[in-house]
Amino acid sequence: MSGISKMLLIVFVLFILQALGGWYQIQNYRKAMRRVHQYGNVGFGQRKGRLTAGYIIMIACNHDGIITRCEIMQGLSFLAKFKPLNEFLGKDMKGRSIYEFLDDMKDFDKKQKKKYKGYINAFEALDQRLQDTKLEADQKQADQKQAVSQEAQDALA
Repeated sequence: MSGISKMLLIVFVLFILQALGGWYQIQNYRKAMRRVHQYGNVGFGQRKGRLTAGYIIMIACNHDGIITRCEIMQGLSFLAKFKPLNEFLGKDMKGRSIYEFLDDMKDFDKKQKKKYKGYINAFEALDQRLQDTKLEADQKQADQKQAVSQEAQDALA
């Protein structure tokens, strides 16, 4: 076997290993997503690391914005797995409001915002989702009131 053939074989094997590693990581991500989603609304965030470890974070909260579950996957390789995250900024996460953390992060300087970009994105996504849910509920309630009012007018006519 010539040197070029050996080199191509090595590249092919590395390519296959990379594909298997990616598949493994996607399966881990899907399992974690299903697991965290059982605890309520979910916000996702990520921070990519070039030469340092990046992370993906999933935060679940109830309809009042109280955190019910948080998991993070942090690492450089496809072997990283999602693990429960109990603390952020020196505070227990479970049982606290997402708005408390959003308020704390407003005072971050540029360097801190870059470091905690994934957390910020996850909390902001949850905030947006809760606002959208509240607007939908308010609209549904207004529609129901209008329907009842219309029925009352029809009954009088």
